[in-house]
Amino acid sequence: MSEWCQIENGFLTIQLTSKGAEMKRLFHRAWNRELLWSGEDKAWKRSAPVLFPIVGKLKNDKYLFQEKKYQLNQHGFARDMEFVCTQAEIHECEFVLTANKESFSHYPFLFELKIHYSLEAAKLNITYTVKNIDRQDIYFSIGAHPGFETNKIEDYEIQFEKEEEAYFSTKEGLLDIGKKIMFKETRLTPSADLFSKGAIIFKRPRSKYVDLINKTQNHVIRVSGINTSYMGIWGTGSVPFICMEPWHGVSDLITHDQKLENKEGIIKLLEGKEFSFSYSLEMFHS
Repeated sequence: MSEWCQIENGFLTIQLTSKGAEMKRLFHRAWNRELLWSGEDKAWKRSAPVLFPIVGKLKNDKYLFQEKKYQLNQHGFARDMEFVCTQAEIHECEFVLTANKESFSHYPFLFELKIHYSLEAAKLNITYTVKNIDRQDIYFSIGAHPGFETNKIEDYEIQFEKEEEAYFSTKEGLLDIGKKIMFKETRLTPSADLFSKGAIIFKRPRSKYVDLINKTQNHVIRVSGINTSYMGIWGTGSVPFICMEPWHGVSDLITHDQKLENKEGIIKLLEGKEFSFSYSLEMFHS
């Protein structure tokens, strides 16, 4: 059975579950608003899943490593596995997932994955750390997928720190690198049409942060730490939420040979080494 953890201060209340080490509630006290998508609607059953050991979709949901074929569903298995809560305090908590028999059947590497959450005024800091505890190099991708409720999509806009040059679309979930869509702007207007083919993907974004702005209430949710190798923005047809996602990795290219070590955006981690990245969610008035 999953465990629950709550961290809070005078600004925010955060609830998390050991299943997937996933944040399930982000409540702003002064605004009296739940900011995170609840995951209770059929449009999308999740709130802020951890993406590991892949980000996005594999070609035919399979990959090859050392001439052996493995199956791995979109975004990997971490989001559906039980983590162990190793720290639970008023302002911070930590969850750990270690390779086990179930993970090994899909992913032939020994690893330790830590997810650390901490509050700093009206800001939530999240750090992902992967440690190679194997006797070989391991290969992985990792990313965040927080979704924010947008009840009336026309009330919102997305604003980047810097002018971005282009983004890519997907084709049946795979990255279509041949279809670069020129952007050359700092503002993006979310709509059902924008997300009609899935996530829009920025490669090596120039911006260090992106804001989701509620224009009627002047509320801003800033996602910082998006200067990762990729960043995705996603909604659905009815667009009751928007996800702004820093990624170290991406879906397979449509031309990929399915070898894990050749995968777009894959990280190679040497024996005994660690890889960490952090992002934050900060709330303020515009």
